[in-house]
Amino acid sequence: MVTPQRGLVFHLTHIDNLASIATTGLRCDSNVQSDDVGFVEVGHRSIKDRRSARQVPAPLGGVVADYVPFYFATRSPMLFALHKNTVEGYDGGQTEVVYLVSSVETIAAQRLPFIFTDRNASLAFAKFSSEVSELDELVDWELMEARYFTNTNDEPDRRERRMAELLVRGTVPFETLLGVATFDEPMKQRVVEILTNVGLDDVQVHARPQWYF
Repeated sequence: MVTPQRGLVFHLTHIDNLASIATTGLRCDSNVQSDDVGFVEVGHRSIKDRRSARQVPAPLGGVVADYVPFYFATRSPMLFALHKNTVEGYDGGQTEVVYLVSSVETIAAQRLPFIFTDRNASLAFAKFSSEVSELDELVDWELMEARYFTNTNDEPDRRERRMAELLVRGTVPFETLLGVATFDEPMKQRVVEILTNVGLDDVQVHARPQWYF
């Protein structure tokens, strides 16, 4: 099984960001850009610029950069770009990128303000909804569970729909996360050491090579 059960959501970050995230929470780009000069950026700069301008509709409002993004699937096009070193400003590959895992249920139970989309939220024609009852309408679960997401003649937007997002406004407390997944066992041990050093020795950490390219 390539992707996990429905309802789990995944945020990608560099392992060097983990200690900061563990102590201050997983913060949206608007906050990170304003005061965290040591943050290792693994996203496309041009796309992040678009996210800083892309408006989020009511009831939550703001721009996409005001939200912490989670994917509904592993092996995302974003991770593939990191694997291929095609992200401007970052050439470290996928090995040191880790998954921060949560779930729709956990985020809702914590009463964190969230909204979700049917594709990459930076796109002008992305659909937004804050109603959990509409989740199955917007998210293509069959596509999320597929190993590959290449565009086809019948579905020319598979890549962008694979990047459907759950967006949490502001900051996601670290305790909202269910665990961390890594490229291999050595990276798992690095994560365990980082978390232990900040007083978190009970976090679930697993090597999940099948979630990588």
